[in-house]
Amino acid sequence: MMRSTKLEFEMTQLQNVNAALQLATKDRDALHEQLKVSKMDVTRQQERANTLEQRLQELNNEKTALARELQAAAQIVRVDIGVNTNPLPTPRSTPNGARLPVALGPLTAGPSRDRNLKEEQDVSMDICAVHPPSQLPPPRKRAIENAPQLIPDLADGGTVCFTRPFITTHIGGGSQALISNIATPKSLALKFGITSYLCPNLWENPWCPTNPGMAGYMFVGLGEEIHNFVQPEVHELFVGIEKTKYRLMGRYRAHRVESLTVEEWLTLSEKVRFKYCETTQRKAKDSRSVEGIKTAYERGELRAPCVKLTCLDFKEDLYKKLKARKMEQNNISRSSSQRSIKQELPVTRSSQKRRRIEEIINIDESSMDSDSDSSEYFG
Repeated sequence: MMRSTKLEFEMTQLQNVNAALQLATKDRDALHEQLKVSKMDVTRQQERANTLEQRLQELNNEKTALARELQAAAQIVRVDIGVNTNPLPTPRSTPNGARLPVALGPLTAGPSRDRNLKEEQDVSMDICAVHPPSQLPPPRKRAIENAPQLIPDLADGGTVCFTRPFITTHIGGGSQALISNIATPKSLALKFGITSYLCPNLWENPWCPTNPGMAGYMFVGLGEEIHNFVQPEVHELFVGIEKTKYRLMGRYRAHRVESLTVEEWLTLSEKVRFKYCETTQRKAKDSRSVEGIKTAYERGELRAPCVKLTCLDFKEDLYKKLKARKMEQNNISRSSSQRSIKQELPVTRSSQKRRRIEEIINIDESSMDSDSDSSEYFG
């Protein structure tokens, strides 16, 4: 009896051991399967790592190539829009005294490019005659000499000027403020995505660009404008070269830089300084006399704010639209004027005298047409 009980006990133990062995075998098989899956994951991860490493190497090669291209492009300052160029850096004297490297390239087809250079020279000479240029101090020169200058490919070199009321009529904004934000955009503003523009003038900002695409500076930041341009802003730029004549220069990045030092202030002409002191008195609501403000600038108690202007692009189609509308407006004005003169002829004159007067009017008419091209530069 005892022997049978002992055998049953041993049998039970064997069954338990066998069950434990089966469980251990299952666990082993599961671990083997997990190890196999892990090995496959490691292989996939290694392949992915190899792919990423290869891609990283390709990106590094692209970065190196782009760095070389940027370094080469930094040597090109002037670039004809839409014209293939072979850069040959040469110095170029600008009306504000800066000498910028120039990248020369093949001229575009047609007669326009030859005429552009002469027209730009003529306009620059006229500007210099009205507003003698201030010598741009060396530190200011160096800050803009590597800035790209875009040369619009235009038949007239972009020399046609516009009045502030004309700009307001066709683009929008006010006709007085230097910084004009467009609340109610006109058709051209909508077409070209213009939301604001700047209108500095050369008689208070002689370091302003005098040709489209040129880099320069303006002395803006008095009164309510004190917080403008602390962060870079982008605006279309019109520069006043005479009281009622503003020239489109392009779309510019404007950013505040160091204010003028006393030495830089004294390089400005007496006329410019006096005019700027008047503006300071008005905009900053300064209670001092103009002479007192002038003395404060000369002592360094006041410093004229300075904003760097760098051209981003030039909308040639915008310029052409403005020019076309101006020509249309001039033609309408001339026609109306001529009709008024003819209507005012006395009806009592003899037909022979009327014919003589009408011939004089027709002669004047033809002379006005012949002069229209030159008058458009500044009209």
